[in-house]
Amino acid sequence: MPRSRAVPRRPPSAAARAAAAALALLAAAALAAPRVTAAPPPTLAGGRAGGPLVVTHGGVGSGPELADGPRAAADTARRVLRAGGSALDAALAATVWLEDDPRFNAGTGANIRLDGRTIQMDAALMTGEGRFAAVAAIERVRNPVLVARAVMDSTPHLLLAGEGATRFAHRLGFADVVPVSPEAEAKYRARMRRQAEVLGRTDTAVFDWRRFWNFPGPMPADVLEWTKHGDTVGAVARDAAGRFAATLSTGGTSVTLYGRVGDVPVYGCGLYAGPAGAVALTGEGEEIVRRALARAVYDAMARGVPARRAVEDAVRAFPEHADVGIVAVDRHGWGVAANRRMAWGMAGAD
Repeated sequence: MPRSRAVPRRPPSAAARAAAAALALLAAAALAAPRVTAAPPPTLAGGRAGGPLVVTHGGVGSGPELADGPRAAADTARRVLRAGGSALDAALAATVWLEDDPRFNAGTGANIRLDGRTIQMDAALMTGEGRFAAVAAIERVRNPVLVARAVMDSTPHLLLAGEGATRFAHRLGFADVVPVSPEAEAKYRARMRRQAEVLGRTDTAVFDWRRFWNFPGPMPADVLEWTKHGDTVGAVARDAAGRFAATLSTGGTSVTLYGRVGDVPVYGCGLYAGPAGAVALTGEGEEIVRRALARAVYDAMARGVPARRAVEDAVRAFPEHADVGIVAVDRHGWGVAANRRMAWGMAGAD
């Protein structure tokens, strides 16, 4: 058998030697540098608290100038708890309050879609006993979270969607009204920019809205540039009997195809409640759904992780490019965390 001949090794080039030296210097610098801990999320609060309480949020992206809204919603829920109401009653009262505040993207403030006419909303609720109900892509109602409550109380279903959800609401007596407001119209007009730049681009970084347009009417002459102004609103509550509930409501995103559904009405994604606590989220729906994030936060609390730490850990692990905010309450305390600014409120019944 012939012997293999050794291939002589060429000496590294000057460029290779310089690159190796640079890498060695970088590695040495990294070892010598002090450890840098991750900065805390911009919004972080919570701690231990006993007795009945409620925590609310106005959506990730809502700034401190809107904090009076979630605080007023929490105060409304506190009155329900003081009167002996259940955690679900309190969380619903808080969310209805925020749906009726046109500054937030829910109910009367819900985002107008790309066609300049359509408003589709999602809402959901869940109790610590495991009861869940939701509506998705519902139209022409003022308070979709109350329709979700009706789905829970009046039907054997967990989720009603689209025209069926709208017809169900009207059959039960909910007013047939398009929940538009001057604030929502102003937000819509603020996005009517850069038509030529956005639609004229052909690179793959921009979704082709012309190709996949599926709204009932034609694409308007102008196109929206998405600028965030709040998001989902919601609440979590614990009542005097130690029961939990979570509620959410959203007008979704403006720049989306007709019929798009986010995380809010998807079981275990936007919200979750059980005997260990309740969780309600806000943020980029597709990323939240991929992680079944509300259930993941709840499971951490069920293992004994305090609510504040559970929400902080979840926010830290979320992709930095995507918005997320979380409120949670457990048997002994509460927590709020977000990777962007987020208006929130908390109130106890004592």
